[in-house]
Amino acid sequence: MSITNEVKRTTGLFFFCILLAFNSFFIISLCDDFCTKAYAINNAAIPGDSVEARIIAEELMKEKKTERKSIVKDLFNQAKSEYEAKNYETAQQLFERLAQLDPKNKKEAIHYIALCKEGMAKTVPETITGSLIKRGKGNYANKQYSAAVADFESALASNPNDSEAQAWLAKARQAEGLYSREKTTKEERKQILADRRVTNEEKETSEQAALLSVDKSWLPPQKTSREELQVEEVIPESERIEMEARKKLEDKMSSVIVPAISVTDADIQDLIRQLMEMTGVTIVLDEKALAELTKEQPLKITLSTATPIPLLDVLNIAFKTTQLGYKVESNYVWISNKKNITELVTRTYKLKYGERKTHEVKLKEFESKSAEEK
Repeated sequence: MSITNEVKRTTGLFFFCILLAFNSFFIISLCDDFCTKAYAINNAAIPGDSVEARIIAEELMKEKKTERKSIVKDLFNQAKSEYEAKNYETAQQLFERLAQLDPKNKKEAIHYIALCKEGMAKTVPETITGSLIKRGKGNYANKQYSAAVADFESALASNPNDSEAQAWLAKARQAEGLYSREKTTKEERKQILADRRVTNEEKETSEQAALLSVDKSWLPPQKTSREELQVEEVIPESERIEMEARKKLEDKMSSVIVPAISVTDADIQDLIRQLMEMTGVTIVLDEKALAELTKEQPLKITLSTATPIPLLDVLNIAFKTTQLGYKVESNYVWISNKKNITELVTRTYKLKYGERKTHEVKLKEFESKSAEEK
């Protein structure tokens, strides 16, 4: 029994040793193959190395190139689709990424980037504030600083929170002040030269006048004529202040420029609202007069201007063919029918007549002589 067990134990141990030897040989073979390939791949660039390693390296390079080309192609197709869908901002970002990934097609990517920028510039609508700022910059560049200030003020009337308009307004006002001082200095120099010329002319004139007075002293005295009637208008202080305020508002309406507009059959209230937003001038509409004029049919206005013109001219053109008129008050513009606009104005004048001088003639001596002769 013990002999049988010993034989079995010996046989099992023998098979275990054979299996262990086989596994060890297999593991050593795998390690050797792995090390050989790793060495071949790392040193494939050296001439004369393993052909198999070079083949593996080339296949890896081909896979990387194929994958890169696929990524570039997909990115280009996506960017082009965004461009055709007019998503210019997204398309521009994709083309910029494409230019970094694929230097060979960088020129084409840059071309599309330029097209995206051009598309964004065209698709962004130009607001009233933007057009006024743009025109103000043009006037500033042409040294038309007063016009530039008016444009930027109009832009802020349309959008008081526009930071760009605020910055350019401050810049234009500063330039206007410097230009005004420079202009004043030049005018002062011109005035000095003009005063010198006037002084010389006055000197010559005084000499000629002295000679003429000597000549006139030999002539008989002329008969003095009666003084002409002098008229002086009397204007109350309150009315004078109101007139100055109207004049100031009229000057502002002449300087505030309205961009070129084109409206057809527009409602008068909508047009007035639009003009107020563009210029910042308060315009009041006589609702009662408008209701009387629109009893039978609504009042529509068709207006088209090819170039920017002052607000005063826009009102003249708009109401020329209608029964409406406007009147400039101290701080607003009143729009009503022309009958209400025309009003009777009373003026007071102070008359100052010339003074009549009389000469007293004593007749006593003349009467006594006449009596003696009789």
